[in-house]
Amino acid sequence: MNPKLAQGQNRTTKTEWAEVLPYIRFRYERAKERLPASGTVYEMGCGIGVGLNYLATCRADLNFIGLDNSREALTFGRHHFKSTRNLALKHTSGLGEVAETMEEGSFLVALEVIEHLSDGDFEFFKRNILAKVDECVFSFPYNEQDIEGTNHLQTIDIYKIFELFPGFRTIFIRRGSIKFIGHWKRAPMPFVAEKMGVRGEDAAINSIANW
Repeated sequence: MNPKLAQGQNRTTKTEWAEVLPYIRFRYERAKERLPASGTVYEMGCGIGVGLNYLATCRADLNFIGLDNSREALTFGRHHFKSTRNLALKHTSGLGEVAETMEEGSFLVALEVIEHLSDGDFEFFKRNILAKVDECVFSFPYNEQDIEGTNHLQTIDIYKIFELFPGFRTIFIRRGSIKFIGHWKRAPMPFVAEKMGVRGEDAAINSIANW
């Protein structure tokens, strides 16, 4: 098991949950609070699966499937987390395979993934993957003004969030590092138009955060 190959770009190879960086643990703790009562939880871009393994050990009554395009990371994760019976790590070469793998009515974990999608993949994610999702916990850098020189391909502001996740409920906004973590559930939300009508981005975000 080669940690350097498994790490790839910006992936952790820590396998002990206590050794994972606090800001990464924080995202999964927020996801844990919103896990469904039953069914299957999918994670896009799971890497070696350390975060999903943590969720799986917390909820042995659910099935967890991690999806990633790195065979090395998945091989590394399968070796280290093979004792977690309700966890499966699967290779997907693109979003088409992600959509095919996921079941209707899925719960999706997408942490620090959406900002890496090209414009075409972003549209595919919106049309084909979210169509299968009834609930999602997501995170990304919020409203980055300059993504040139980074590996981020999308700048995500309040309007794009509503486009993807109408009626979402914010879990946490950390302005210091411009991180945005949210929870969305497919359900009629009659007050979304009212919130969208709030003037000014900061006022809109503060209003949503206080729901």
